[in-house]
Amino acid sequence: MSLNRRKFMMGTAGLGLTLLAAGCGSQTPKKYDAIVLGAGISGLRAAQLLEESGLTVAVIEARDRVGGRILTLSDLPGHPEMGFNSMGSGYGRGLDLAEKSGVELVEVGHRYRYGQPTGLYFKGQHLSREEWTRHPENPFPASLKSVMPAELAFALLGKNSPIDDWTKWSDPANAKLDTSFAEFLAQQGLNAEAIRLSYDLAPYHGRDSHDVSTLMMSFNSGFVQNQMAAGLESFAAKGGNAKLPEAMAAQLKGDVILGKPVAAIEQNAGGATVTCRDGSRFQAEKLVCSLPLSTLRNIDITSSLSEMQAKAVQQVNYQPISIAFLTAKAPFWEEDGFAPGMWSDGFSSTVIPQRYGATEEEVTGLMVQARGNRALEWDKLGAETALAKVVADIETLRPAAKGQLEARHYHSWSADEFSGGAWAYYGPGQATSLHNVLAKPAGVIGFCGEHTETTSRGVEGALASAERVVLETLSA
Repeated sequence: MSLNRRKFMMGTAGLGLTLLAAGCGSQTPKKYDAIVLGAGISGLRAAQLLEESGLTVAVIEARDRVGGRILTLSDLPGHPEMGFNSMGSGYGRGLDLAEKSGVELVEVGHRYRYGQPTGLYFKGQHLSREEWTRHPENPFPASLKSVMPAELAFALLGKNSPIDDWTKWSDPANAKLDTSFAEFLAQQGLNAEAIRLSYDLAPYHGRDSHDVSTLMMSFNSGFVQNQMAAGLESFAAKGGNAKLPEAMAAQLKGDVILGKPVAAIEQNAGGATVTCRDGSRFQAEKLVCSLPLSTLRNIDITSSLSEMQAKAVQQVNYQPISIAFLTAKAPFWEEDGFAPGMWSDGFSSTVIPQRYGATEEEVTGLMVQARGNRALEWDKLGAETALAKVVADIETLRPAAKGQLEARHYHSWSADEFSGGAWAYYGPGQATSLHNVLAKPAGVIGFCGEHTETTSRGVEGALASAERVVLETLSA
């Protein structure tokens, strides 16, 4: 197979990596002590730890870049992040890894908190908290009418979590509590309209509140509160978070093989053989899989997964999130006097100002984010139409923005072939039945990734899972 130079340059620019054509056109697989599938943060860390233990390691990645769901748009103002944004003070593994990788971190938490709070736009009208409290169409219970829609669901969960210890969220003993978040919110006195407004329009997990387990939500809430207790600082890589996985990959001694979607995994007497879509084959005694379930379900795995693991791979869903990145020719928010950030019950959903300029006052762009069913609605329209509708909606809500917005980028994690969504979430009944099987080894295959973790999320969860799977792999 001839090496496509353009793809080689795209996939390895700035990394110092080698895109290999190992095994292409040959029936003889290239052999290693261990193979890691997926060059996201979890897979890369697993590869580092395996190499430190003396093994020869190859990392096989479907994309033409490393990083997985860490995706920085380095060619746009403020290097906007389409995925992972920052690490809190409690991300001990992540902060330590950045230092070891030689990646400079900058504190960005103060930029998130700068300026006026996010504005509420309800039925086309900007409302202050006082105006929302008195609004005749505010559907919240009397004692909660002063709570803004984006605040309510998590406020109720924080005060009334169904479990005392959030780290026990996946314990089968809690199966009776593994109900939909919609049911939980109804138990707190919210009617259908209040649930729709406070959660379903912009769900953190699931397509809506009926689609996610209350225990999954309790896990997320507990983790966030635990992180906040560690401090309000947040850290990001200077110049973009993609620099962290790029630095990790550059430090590996073994092969980082990009642009190789996996088609099949076969276990045999010698370990496992990985066959890629282009026919290239790789063999190792040990195999670590960091791929999301949404990708793994499209791979033919021979004689490996238990019945429950196979069920989890097929049924656990991934979070729909679509993002429109806009820039403003002029700060129209100064003209209308409202905050640049918005929460709306309309098409534009959530607008987050990006303050990554020379000073925290400078807004380098607007991140417009849709989640759940709204994200799927955007995707169905297509990127160009969705971007145009986002701009038109903001201009309708804020006339001062007319002619000031430029649509610069659209990214859908659901439409990403190798992600299928932003992260795994568990539906009602799945948290206590399916989550616990995902980290179990299947023959010589070990599994890692945020979706396998019980007490950590985000980059911290991904790194914790890498440590676990390497210990399991070396001791097998």
